[in-house]
Amino acid sequence: MKKIKVADCICHSRVKTHEKIRDILLYKIDQSPGDKLSRSNSYYKDSISKLDFARGADSERRWVKEFVPHFVVTLRDIVEEMGYVGLDLANIWFQQYNEKDTHGWHIHGAHFTGVYYLEFPKGCGKTEVCSPYNMRTQTIEASEGDIIIFPSHWIHRARPNTKKRKTIISFNFDVPTNELRLNNIKRRKTLLSF
Repeated sequence: MKKIKVADCICHSRVKTHEKIRDILLYKIDQSPGDKLSRSNSYYKDSISKLDFARGADSERRWVKEFVPHFVVTLRDIVEEMGYVGLDLANIWFQQYNEKDTHGWHIHGAHFTGVYYLEFPKGCGKTEVCSPYNMRTQTIEASEGDIIIFPSHWIHRARPNTKKRKTIISFNFDVPTNELRLNNIKRRKTLLSF
């Protein structure tokens, strides 16, 4: 097999209203129900103190209603800069990492995935991505308030966390053709369309 290198990117931006919404979102997330994830096999190890991944398609969660108006502005700008028109948010969830929590190598569904670093003190476990071209890893140098977007098929992980809690909001979305958007709406597969 021959691999053909095609230029691709990780989009890195910032939620402009981060300082305004940070504490409100953290409060609402702290008040929200969540699950704990603890699993491992020969390929990955996951230990996440609190997450609501199982409710990722529920747009009625209090923190989601608070976040979406701020999130949409940033995400729409990124998607347009990438050359797409519109997006269909498939799901969105939070993950809170305490000391030594980690999320092993994995991929997501949909066309793109992203991470918003809601609570990200210096020294917290960073996100690493693995290029499908050369299988080399790259650490994302993000700061609190930043948002990154990359193709969902890129293998990625969250490095083990430090003593300070880290809270991220993760999400998956498609950039649909009109036919795909129509089919998603018919099957009610799309959480929100922008």
